Amino acid sequence: MPTSASRCATSILLACLASSALNQTALAQADAASVANHGRLQLSQSLDAIAAQHLAARRETIAAITTRSQAEARQREVREKITALLGGLPGKTPLNAHVLGTTQADGFRIEKVIFESQPNYRVTALLYLPASAAAGKKLPAIVVSPGHAAAGKASDYPFASAFARNGFVVLSYDIVGEGERLQYPDPAHPGKSLASRPTGEHGLAGLQPTLLGDAVARYFVWDAIRAVDYLASRPEVDSDRIGAFGCSGGGMVTAALGALEPRVKAVAPACYITSFDTLLPSAGPQEAEQSIPGFIASGFDLADWVELAAPRPYAIISTASDMFPYDGARTSVTEARRFYSLFDPVAAGTPTGQAAPGIPTGPTLNPDTANSIPASAPLQWITGIGGHGNLRPLERPIVEFFLTHLAHSHAAFLAAPAGSVAPAADAMQVTPTGQVLSSYPNSETIHTISLKRYVLMAKPRLPSTDALQLAVRQVTHAVVKPGDPDPVNKPSPELASPPEGKAHVRHRFTLATAPGITIDAEFYRPANGRHPALLVLRDSLDPSLEASRSEEIRSYRAMADAGTAVLVIAPRPSPPGTEEIKSPLLGPFYLTTLRAQLVDRTLLGLRIDDVISSVNFLTHGTTIDPAQITARASGHLGLVLLHAAVLDPRLTHITVDHVLASYRSLMEAPIPDDAAEDILPGVVRRYDIPDLVHALGARVSVNDPRRLVAATAPASR
Repeated sequence: MPTSASRCATSILLACLASSALNQTALAQADAASVANHGRLQLSQSLDAIAAQHLAARRETIAAITTRSQAEARQREVREKITALLGGLPGKTPLNAHVLGTTQADGFRIEKVIFESQPNYRVTALLYLPASAAAGKKLPAIVVSPGHAAAGKASDYPFASAFARNGFVVLSYDIVGEGERLQYPDPAHPGKSLASRPTGEHGLAGLQPTLLGDAVARYFVWDAIRAVDYLASRPEVDSDRIGAFGCSGGGMVTAALGALEPRVKAVAPACYITSFDTLLPSAGPQEAEQSIPGFIASGFDLADWVELAAPRPYAIISTASDMFPYDGARTSVTEARRFYSLFDPVAAGTPTGQAAPGIPTGPTLNPDTANSIPASAPLQWITGIGGHGNLRPLERPIVEFFLTHLAHSHAAFLAAPAGSVAPAADAMQVTPTGQVLSSYPNSETIHTISLKRYVLMAKPRLPSTDALQLAVRQVTHAVVKPGDPDPVNKPSPELASPPEGKAHVRHRFTLATAPGITIDAEFYRPANGRHPALLVLRDSLDPSLEASRSEEIRSYRAMADAGTAVLVIAPRPSPPGTEEIKSPLLGPFYLTTLRAQLVDRTLLGLRIDDVISSVNFLTHGTTIDPAQITARASGHLGLVLLHAAVLDPRLTHITVDHVLASYRSLMEAPIPDDAAEDILPGVVRRYDIPDLVHALGARVSVNDPRRLVAATAPASR
């Protein structure tokens, strides 16, 4: 996947972001070891530690599987759970497929195809038909899913043409957010996205399904399943010989398609399969569709995609210097080979007594084992040198895998003729305008489909306080409770009980709110005695902000002079630090939210824990009157405080401003700008923000709520 950010499209919508001066290129390579990123690193490591516990338990589960019947039981369980995590799959509806043009190439022809994977939800594709298709015999076929390239299907021409030249019918299609299927097209710049690049498109498209409890991957997987349906409908295709191939993001779609669609008889994901214990501390979560909420917490790793396909032929394709770690790929292949051998002992190969190959120095087959693995074995590991997506040197073994396992042929690999060139760009364009949404204005998007699902969904009734508190804990996964003992903080005597006569003394310190987690804090201390307290949530307490905070600091000193203690905290990550920005519209914590959701945590819930821990801290000393604690926050942190106050009655009153008005407004927003921090998986099935406000009653003041619906954009079609 591309790692450099695209230049932000010039548009009315993005003009409002110009004042933030986000430098995407600078943020793309955030220094995790810097002081500024200390809090971000702490948070990532704590989430990875949770992941490690789940992954260790999973390894024990897999190790206990020693028979084929146990392996098949595992497959049934995992397939059912993953389908549930996706939010289920849509029902099949007519494809309404059309061929809109044909281009003749060297040894094959290309048809321009459009079909509907759901009603009015259109998929653009290119069908490569070998010359042999004219002879009337049915041919094997391959679904090719593109990686995260703005060109979408056009970027897959080299491999699609190689497959076609070797006798395969190929359907190469645009995954959503790429090619001709932009979800957020920039009206001022045709062919460009308001979300900057494909990963930004996918991230934005994934926010609203997540609120429903869906994963955006359901749409990616379903498009691929319907691509299989389209191939099966073609008279040139042998429907019993359909395979799947894709690299990077396309590798994820290919892996999921192979796992969930048994009609796919040979599967080959490239530059994707690794292990989470190597991916998380290195590249980290990369993409919306690759980060299904609850995936790791449910006991799954990337090897599960492979094992769900057993005993069907499978080729894992890896490069030695990939961003998806090679060591993790080796771990997953080793595990999958044992799993496959329970179905077919040939998968394990024949011992040779030699050492296993090391890291490849060129195209290498099956370097995970010293055993001799025949080409007929159902599990192959095709490896090579270079970085992410360096597959051209592996073209021959990849095509040969499909020749052996899908075409059932011993035919020799046919390379492209010398001087062969790709067709002109217009041969790759399916729609009249180059975009589905401008060519077919009534087309559905992930947003409009999700909104219709929301409208039809049974809404929760206004819950009782107890039921709401339970729902908040289940949705946010906040775990700290009011009055929990503080196992990590030991307030200094001076902080808890200042010397006589010393008022408004300001302390800067770090407050431990969980094992391994500290947040920046300031305490403005009144004179001796028990005092009311104000808790303030801020995005950052970076000392470099002192000058801009001078008036605020003076006001807190004045409050301490007047007898009110003030505790100011910057909830985690603290300091906030930076991460790669997939799109400015997603905000600065999007990848962090993905990391949390993988292990059934939420950034909002972790911050709730920080707030309740801070109240616990205040009440453990002798300075604060526990019956007089108030709080205030703004924006995203205001939503955190709303949730925390529902869970913690010791907050006698809170004031919030510029808080998201409702999750309904977020569902209705055509573009959910800067919403990633507020996302809670499945929240709209349990409660909405007005429920929190209603439950708090006189304990809350809400000023200038933030509504996201654009008056000029339709909420649904």
